[in-house]
This record gives sequence, C-alpha cells and structure tokens, in this order.
Amino acid sequence: MIGKVLGNRYEIIEKIGGGGMAIVYKARCRLLNRFVAVKILRHELTEDREFISRFNVESQAAASLSHPNIVSVYDVGQQDDIYYIVMEYIDGITLKELINKNGALPWKDALNFSIQICSALEHAHKKHIVHRDIKPHNIMITKDGMVKVTDFGIARAATSTTVTLGGNTIGSVHYFSPEQARGGYTDEKSDIYSLGVVMYELLTGRVPFDGESPVAVAIKHIQEEPIPPRNINKNIPVALQAIVLKAISKEQSSRYLSAAAMLKDLYRAFDEPDIDFVSGISIDDYPTQKVPIIPVNGSDEMGKTKKKTKKEDKVAVIAAIFTSLILIGLITFLGYGFLNGRFSASENEHPVPNLIGKDFDTIKSIYNDPEKITVVEVRQEFNDEVEKGKIISQDPSPNTMIKYPQTIEVVVSKGPKTVKVPDLTNKEYRQAEIELERKDLSYRVTYEYHDTIPEGIVIRHIPEAGVEVKVGETVHLFVSQGREIKMVKVDNYVGKTEDEAKRMIGQAGLVVGDITTEVNERPKGTVISQSIPAGQEVEEKTVIDLVVSEGKPTDEKERYININLPQDRETVRVRVDTISAQGSKTVYDQVHSKDDSPVTVKLTGRGTITVQVYFDGELKAEDTINFEG
Repeated sequence: MIGKVLGNRYEIIEKIGGGGMAIVYKARCRLLNRFVAVKILRHELTEDREFISRFNVESQAAASLSHPNIVSVYDVGQQDDIYYIVMEYIDGITLKELINKNGALPWKDALNFSIQICSALEHAHKKHIVHRDIKPHNIMITKDGMVKVTDFGIARAATSTTVTLGGNTIGSVHYFSPEQARGGYTDEKSDIYSLGVVMYELLTGRVPFDGESPVAVAIKHIQEEPIPPRNINKNIPVALQAIVLKAISKEQSSRYLSAAAMLKDLYRAFDEPDIDFVSGISIDDYPTQKVPIIPVNGSDEMGKTKKKTKKEDKVAVIAAIFTSLILIGLITFLGYGFLNGRFSASENEHPVPNLIGKDFDTIKSIYNDPEKITVVEVRQEFNDEVEKGKIISQDPSPNTMIKYPQTIEVVVSKGPKTVKVPDLTNKEYRQAEIELERKDLSYRVTYEYHDTIPEGIVIRHIPEAGVEVKVGETVHLFVSQGREIKMVKVDNYVGKTEDEAKRMIGQAGLVVGDITTEVNERPKGTVISQSIPAGQEVEEKTVIDLVVSEGKPTDEKERYININLPQDRETVRVRVDTISAQGSKTVYDQVHSKDDSPVTVKLTGRGTITVQVYFDGELKAEDTINFEG
C-alpha cells in the first residue's frame, strides 16, 4: 500500500495505526500539498455489502461534523476494492499515551481536556450522532494541548435503527456503559458515561473497574459502585468528583441529561472547585411527566422485583458469555479434530508439514525421501515480507491429510524487489518526481533555503544515489526555496568615525561600498553622509556608500614661480609636484615649446612645502617655499 495513490490525489506514505475495522495511513494530498490521514477498510469487511452500506452512511455522518475538537473528515472514496476515508492528520499523541507516561494529571489539566472532549460530544449529539467508543485511545492531543476526538467513523445517527451490541462489543470494555455491557440500547448518555470513565482515569491514573477478564469488568460496570476518586487522590476537588460520579451512574436517568448540561458543570468547576454543586438531578433536568400511582402494599413487591431484576441481569450476562465460550470451544475442537484426521482420516494418511517461512535449501535436504515426501521448487517470486530463499507458499497446504508418497510444490521468495536510487541532485523537482515514479519509488519533500541553488532544484536526497532500496520505499527530497531574503534596518552612521561605521555595517550583514572624502566642518575622519537613509529596511548584503570629512577648510596663500625652459629642444613637458605634510600631489603638467620660456606656475598652500620641477619626466630642480614668510 505504501506509495499507492488513491483517487489520483492521496499518496500513501506510511502506516500509523489500525483497529478491527480499518488500517490508518499517513498520506500526502498532492492537490493541496498537505498531510492527511487515510483510513482504509480491512479487505475482509469490503465483501460484506451490508457493512459497506453502513460504512457509507457513517462516513457521511462523520463528514457532517465540524468542530475544533473533532478530527475533520475531508473526503470519502472507493478505488477498485479499496474503501477509504480521508481525515485531518494530527501530529500528536493519544490521551492514553499521555496517561501511561504521566499517570494522574493535575486536576486543572484533566478538567481542561474534559471540557474539550465534552464540547466535541455536545456538537455531535446536536446532530444526533453518538460516538459509542469514547476512550483515551480515540482522543488525540496535539503539541499545543488541543484535544481532537477521532473515530467518529464508527458512529451512527441516533435517529436510525436501534443499536444493539449482542455478541460483538465495540471498543474497550473498561469504558463501556452498563447498557453497552448488557448489549442493550445505547444513546447519547452512553457517551456521557464513557467520558466520566475517562475523567476518572485522568484524575486517578486508573479506570474505575478492572478485572482479570473482559467478562469480569463488564459485570462490575453493571453491578458494582466505583471507589470515589477522592479516596484515591485527595487533590481532586469536590466538584470534579461529583461530576464524575454523576456521569458514571448505573442508571441512564441518573446521569446528565445531555453533554451540554455536563459541559455547563465542567465550566463551573473551574470557578467553584471546592463546592459540591452537583448534588443530584435537578427538577429542570427533566420535563414534566405523568407518574403512575403505586399502591402502598406494592412497595415490598417492588423491592423484590428490583432485586430480582439485578440478579437476572447478572445471570443473563454470565449465561450469554458461557454459551458463547462453549460454542467457540466446540467449534474449535471439531475443526481441530477434522484437520488432524480424528473423524475422517485413515491410519495411512499423514498431515502435510508446514514449510511456509522455512529455508528452502534446508527443507529440500530434510524432505528428500521419494517413498514419503519430496519438496520441489515450482517458481520464485519477489516478496516484501518473506526473506530471500525462504518458502512463501506450498501445495498441498499445511495440515492437509495425504498418503505417501507425496510431492510438495513450493514457491520460494526472491526477497523484496529492489531498485537503485537515481542521482537527483541539481535536478528540477518535477524531473526528480518523474524519475522516482518510473522506478516505483515514493517520495516526500522538505523545502529549504539555499544561498546558491535556485528555487525548485533538488539540493540532496536520502537515501543517496546508488543505494539499493525496496520498490515502494520513500525517498526524502530536499528542494531549494532559493536564497532566504532577510531584511535589515539601516543604522545611522552619520557622526560615527569611519572605522566605527564600517564595523556597524558589517555586523548588520550589510556591505561597505565606496568611501569618498569632502572638506567639511565636522572633524576629519567623521562620516558626514550615507547612501541609504537610516531606518530604511533593505535586503541583507546591500551595499552602503559613505562620505567622510576631510576636516575644516583652511586659509591658503598663493605663490608664483617662474620656470626657464631649455633651448636645446623644440618642445618640453613641464611637471610641477609639491610635497607637504598632507602628502604629495602634481599641481602642474603641460607641454610647451622653447619659445614659451619662462613659464609661470601658481602655487597655493600653508606653511612650508617642497617644490619639484620635471622636464620630460626628469627632475631638474627642487626648492622649498614658505607661504608664511
């Protein structure tokens, strides 16, 4: 089933659970790209047309429920002989797992869970749907503490035919109502009883009735009174104990009239936990009724009748159970006797040995007597369940009565069919899908950001390329979402030193761009402007340009020098450089004819500078000029 696609939409990924009616798988909805749970009916049930009809009705009933504490039903379908329901996938644990791990819960946690369960039942009961199997195993708890009641798929509309359990009980006997244990009529109050049992277990860490057998537990539900929860756990508030005991009353008429009435008391228990406001059934719980007048002399007779009824209940339950056991034992005995030839086999007949699952080579060497039994291989088949070299099936079947000599034909396993995982790295996601489908491999996808690999390209996969896996195995693809765009708020660098601004830009994940200088009133080396205003949000690694102050402007003085040109050449290139405390720079660079002599050059500056004169790149003169003198 793993890897199969139902309804051209739901791709089965893995098995996550199962019960007597169905197996539950985790699947991926290809249309909406989300995980779902798919409940598939067991094959033996699909041959029962009455059951299939009931399954369709129940599925539609479950789909009509829409409540935050009920697992949603998305779809119902059939493909070939596969009947399935598509439901909300819950990533969490069952309430039973939580109880097994922690034992009794703090009363506020238990009350919180109980309110959510009761709220779900109230919604279902309003639509005349009875769950009939409320127990911690059917209640999921999400990672954020949300209750999700599941398995409404076995519920029936309460307005349909009367439900009787007879020999087939539904769910766990520890959470049965007395009427369910008797095989009687069940209605909304049966769910209230089961919720009371769940609350009892949440508060005490154990169920109210236990025994060595389901029969013993069922009888206790009918006849015995539970130990008050506070006798087990003194920390349980009085109000909660009263709610639980009312919910698990033996008589349906003594329980809450509805889930809504119980929910009202549960909410009140939060505010008044130490007050026993659940003293019994109020007048308002029931509508006005006509009550028959009972004669005074009939009181003794009525007492006898009650005792008799209680005794008859016990006798009826025990009689039904023992009758079933006797019939089952008789059928088993007769069947076993028949298979072993006690009633029909002659002394010359012998049972065929069970060779299934045995190593073929070993079996062939053991059963190699032509006068008795020989084993021959008729073919080999791939098989996911049976190891390579072991026997899958045989003919004649095990325990069939035969006469010697006999040849047993067997089918031998080739082991699971395997394929090599293709190399999917750096391929487009859709291309990777196609390659996996061609090799009959399933897949699941995780999307990741990547700085260099484009969006939609496979980054890596598990198992890696070349690994040999079973057909239908799942390959985990990691697909690029492209570079993650992180936004950064630009700081104010104006007034900072150049080094400080560079450090701040780098720490913010930005990049220092061009740095230019200008004469400015701000101190030298101080940032006077930035290319992107402070406070603006930009992508990470955005370039920021800075302008840095050269310092305040100065009062420079002028000097002129005359340069005599050489007369032995027609033209000459004249260059004048100055050297000061601020560094060296070229202040004049021109080509002249010899007739231009002398050439006058203007110099500006402060303090003392050195002047160098070059003819055609060759230093010809050097002098010092003092602008202050």
